[in-house]
Amino acid sequence: MFLIKINMIDLRRIDTEIIKSYNLDTKMKRPNSKRFYHCVKTLCPIIYLVCLIVNFSCSDPKSEEYFVRQCDFVSDYQYNDTTKWAITCRVWGLLKYYHPNVTAGKLDWDKVLLESLEAISYVNTPDALNLELNKMLISAGEYSYKEDKEWNDSLKMNVNLSWLNSSFIDDSLKIELKKIASIGVKYPSFYGIDYEHIVLQNEKNYDFEVSSSQKSVNLRLLSFFRYWNVIYYFFPHKYLMDRSWDVILSEYIPKFIESVDSQSNNNTFLKLAATLNDGHAYIITDNESPKDFRDIIEKVDDKTIVRVNAGELQKGDIISSIGKQNIKRVRDSLSVFTAASTQGNKDYRINCSIGQMIFGQKNLVKLLRGDKSLEINVVPVDYKKENTQIYRWISDGIGYVDLSQVANKDIKPLFESFSEADGIIFDLRKSGPYKIELEPFVCHLFERKEIQLSSMVYPDPMHPGAFLWRKNFQTTIPDSLTCPIYKGKIVVLINESTQSGLETIALEIRNNCNSTLVGRSTSGALGRVTFVPLLGQRASFSNFALFSSDGTELQRKGITPDIVVLPTLDDIRNGRDEILDAGIDFIIKQQM
Repeated sequence: MFLIKINMIDLRRIDTEIIKSYNLDTKMKRPNSKRFYHCVKTLCPIIYLVCLIVNFSCSDPKSEEYFVRQCDFVSDYQYNDTTKWAITCRVWGLLKYYHPNVTAGKLDWDKVLLESLEAISYVNTPDALNLELNKMLISAGEYSYKEDKEWNDSLKMNVNLSWLNSSFIDDSLKIELKKIASIGVKYPSFYGIDYEHIVLQNEKNYDFEVSSSQKSVNLRLLSFFRYWNVIYYFFPHKYLMDRSWDVILSEYIPKFIESVDSQSNNNTFLKLAATLNDGHAYIITDNESPKDFRDIIEKVDDKTIVRVNAGELQKGDIISSIGKQNIKRVRDSLSVFTAASTQGNKDYRINCSIGQMIFGQKNLVKLLRGDKSLEINVVPVDYKKENTQIYRWISDGIGYVDLSQVANKDIKPLFESFSEADGIIFDLRKSGPYKIELEPFVCHLFERKEIQLSSMVYPDPMHPGAFLWRKNFQTTIPDSLTCPIYKGKIVVLINESTQSGLETIALEIRNNCNSTLVGRSTSGALGRVTFVPLLGQRASFSNFALFSSDGTELQRKGITPDIVVLPTLDDIRNGRDEILDAGIDFIIKQQM
């Protein structure tokens, strides 16, 4: 049996990669959420661009158009040992995000759940469950009921109350919960999203040992219920998921109950996150990040191919097995733990994991090299990527810029150096710090002071579960009238590793200047990221949704390049960067 680990390949892009196999643990450092928003402009300007795009007021959401998409819901729960927990999860979540006393922070709502879980563990009839759920409702306290009459519940298509019609919930509880769900929530809600820090607020963490004890089971269910409700009320992409989030609730309750050690508990969360079909959906721990094994394995025509010379392996080697597992089984095993919005990005992340399996630990690797079958006992390799200049002349009249390495001090010199270039190629495929502030960069590319930004969707803080459109809005690029504008050809290189803010950069460059995107479709996980504190872990997901100019979602689709370039075995064996070569060829042809 071989091992798998989860690692964060690049914290700044919030990417997590999978590394070893059936036994998983996470190896990620988490950011300080309280300082996150404060530092995004200076330390993470990619996310800052998205913050710029979503600079909106929460005070008057009704001035906006609601985003309505139908999801698949479960509307009938027959009582059994699983559905008693599912209904408990849903009642607790509804009260958490709508009951005035809970949203005001007057109660420790985790404590209420833990007390209820202890009692419900002994429940074996619907009447007994209703008694405990009514106790939970009573514990929330009395409240002043004022229905939000302007609110049309039919707009809340990402959530609904059909589950309350389950036969074993008593009528008085149904009526009270429906009343509470019709109350407008005062912003900021104690447990809601803090838009300043881009994080869910006031969620407690707990030190606990994963075991078969009821206390441990209750804490695991608390963590799962917290995560499930956050996604239910604040994830705008449920309608794009392959499977119903309602169905997943009942499916995963037994899995968490049966996860009696830390390894199986972590595995269960990883599989759960992967069901979101979201490139930002990760489970993160505080362990150290491992080495970077990106871009050394490529998938071409269902073949897993080594892209670099490292150790005893050579460019173009076709991997047939690792340890005792054939490569297809390895990829299938990794797939269930791999969160991704698109198949291309999932393949890329699996490639990263295979890179660490091969080069990060001892392993027997079977491969095909030319027409020879070989078995190689691979030892860990300290693979170092070639350091290249931040910007340089790459061909006659063509400049190249690795945007991952550009800092603010480089912006003016690079545009001065390339002022007479026939074309500039900007690379958004690389790992790196991405320290650049975007306003002084794009002011050299965008001629207009006012630029059009992509339509987007964000949560309605007054009605958890509903989402608002932000359409046809603009922002101002400072100093755009005084920056010298580059007039040559602009090429942007993208591929399946281009994610999040990098996708947003590519999208806004395409929308606001004469440019050409070359490569492969991007990750398909755009918008801002929200972090969810869990028990001993953190999770993340795409909290905002961006849309193309024709109104179609970019989540799970990504940015499609103008010129599509696919890798070939011949490219890999000859050490060619096929996407870069295509960008150069495009500029040359434009000059003919």
